Amino acid sequence: RRRRRRRRRRRRKERERGGSVKQIIMLARVSRSAVARRAAPQALSSVTALRGTCIRRPSPLASGNNRARNFANLVVEAKKGDSVKKRARQAEKRRLYNRARKSACKTRIKNVVACTEELKEKGVKGEEELAPVDALIALAYKEIDRAVSKGVFHKKTAARKKAKVASVRRELAISAGLYTP
Repeated sequence: RRRRRRRRRRRRKERERGGSVKQIIMLARVSRSAVARRAAPQALSSVTALRGTCIRRPSPLASGNNRARNFANLVVEAKKGDSVKKRARQAEKRRLYNRARKSACKTRIKNVVACTEELKEKGVKGEEELAPVDALIALAYKEIDRAVSKGVFHKKTAARKKAKVASVRRELAISAGLYTP
C-alpha cells in the first residue's frame, strides 16, 4: 500500500511539472543530525549522481508522524538524451507549421464574414452581387480542406468551420430575399 501511495505521489509530481523531466527518487542513509540540518547535498557523501545529472533538493522523506528520520529524499534529474532533444525540435517545427495553417483558415473565414456584413449593409439586389462572397468561400473551403489533408484539423472540425461559412452566406441570401428555406 505504501509503495502504491509513493508511486501515485511521484506520478502526480511528474504531471504537475509537465512530465518532461525523468525523476529518480533516491534514498540515502544519513545521520539524524544531517537530516535535522536539512542535509546539504555536499554532506551526503554516500550519494553519487550519474554523469549529467544534478541533485535538485533534499527534503525529509515524509511529513507528519510517520517520518523516517534517518532518510533524506533526493530528486535527481536525468540528463536529456539526443533523441529527446530532437523530438522537442521536431515538435516545435510542427507547432509553428500548424499554427500558420490554422491562422490562414481563420483569416479566410474572417474575410468571408466581413464581405457578407459589408454586402448586408449595402443591400444585395441580385445573385450576381454574391459572386465575390462565393469566390471567398471557395478560397476558405480550399484552405480548410488543405489543413485537413495535412493533419492540422480533424475532418469533423473542418465540417463545422465550413458549415459556419455556409450559414453566413445563406443568411445573406435570405436577408436579400434571394433564398427561402
